[in-house]
Amino acid sequence: MGLKEMVKKDIDEMRADELVVISEQIRFLKHAKAPHGKALPVEAIHKMTASSKANWAEDVIHERQERG
Repeated sequence: MGLKEMVKKDIDEMRADELVVISEQIRFLKHAKAPHGKALPVEAIHKMTASSKANWAEDVIHERQERG
């Protein structure tokens, strides 16, 4: 199963309140698309991640530890 199919399946299983968060994230991503090779401003990144409940710092640390 490809990524797109997995995401669609996950979305189909979400509650309405979770769909609101996903919808906000998609809207922010659409508005904040940077041209290839250009970094997004910190303010745009903060705005996109503000509604996320995940601990992004821990995810980055874990990913770096896996790379070794």
